[in-house]
Amino acid sequence: MLTLPRLTAGDQVEIIAPASRCTEEQLIAIRDMLQAWQLDCIVNNNIFGPDLLCAHSDQNRFDSLKNALCNPKNKAVICARGGYGSMRLIPELAKIVPPSSNKLFIGMSDITALNIFLQQQWQWPVIHGALAADKYSPESIAALKSILLGEKNYLRYHGEAYNLAAENPISIESTITGGNLSLLQTSVGTIWHINSQNKILFIEEVSERGYRIDRMLEHLRQAGVFDNIAAIVLGDFIGGEEPNGSSLVKPVLQRFAATCPFPVIKVHGIGHDRDNHPLLMGTTAKLSLGNTIQLTCFS
Repeated sequence: MLTLPRLTAGDQVEIIAPASRCTEEQLIAIRDMLQAWQLDCIVNNNIFGPDLLCAHSDQNRFDSLKNALCNPKNKAVICARGGYGSMRLIPELAKIVPPSSNKLFIGMSDITALNIFLQQQWQWPVIHGALAADKYSPESIAALKSILLGEKNYLRYHGEAYNLAAENPISIESTITGGNLSLLQTSVGTIWHINSQNKILFIEEVSERGYRIDRMLEHLRQAGVFDNIAAIVLGDFIGGEEPNGSSLVKPVLQRFAATCPFPVIKVHGIGHDRDNHPLLMGTTAKLSLGNTIQLTCFS
């Protein structure tokens, strides 16, 4: 099992934008927050530039990503936001030699692509999370800070059983992988194809209607992603209402869970909602099932 590095006052951290851009105000707010935590925060002047879809050109975003990952002076790399574009960088990322030691890497949503690559190809633990104080609750930000600065060595989440297998009073010890459902589906057939064997697979999504969620889950099933899996943890699935204002998202997830022979649980507060607590991936995780369901991630 892997362990997360810790930050201390004066450590250098770097903000990058490997996918979409955030606003200048959001970027400044993230930088100011990190500096208030007594961290030396680096933001390149050319973090944003002209591009059809992303924060900058593929070449510029890859150069920034490579430099941040390989810079021996910084201790953490923090993605400004998700959006779109991370997967476009992976073919070039696969060509570079990993640094001799890992560092903290924080991102979510579209950054799922990079999280999976770093876990599987570089054997780095990563943090599914974000630092946008204008979007996420103070409790979520505080939880991420406590892990980054080593104030806590674990995070614990309470869940509910979504199928019969999750009601059995057993304990599972493994690691967590996964992230955004759309990106998990996108990984199929690529060099960063999600490997969930014997792992706890985390899945969350935003603004996808029920039939699209069902289609993505069924694709992953037919692609073998759920074969020999330890368990699935469903995070928040936000939005995705039907044209008449109703939602099929919850019944779709419940029907999917009912067909799974492995435990499926639901944990609120991880995903794209205002309560967006960090999730540790690649480190030791313990899932306790039965009447009381708890997921504990150790740093």
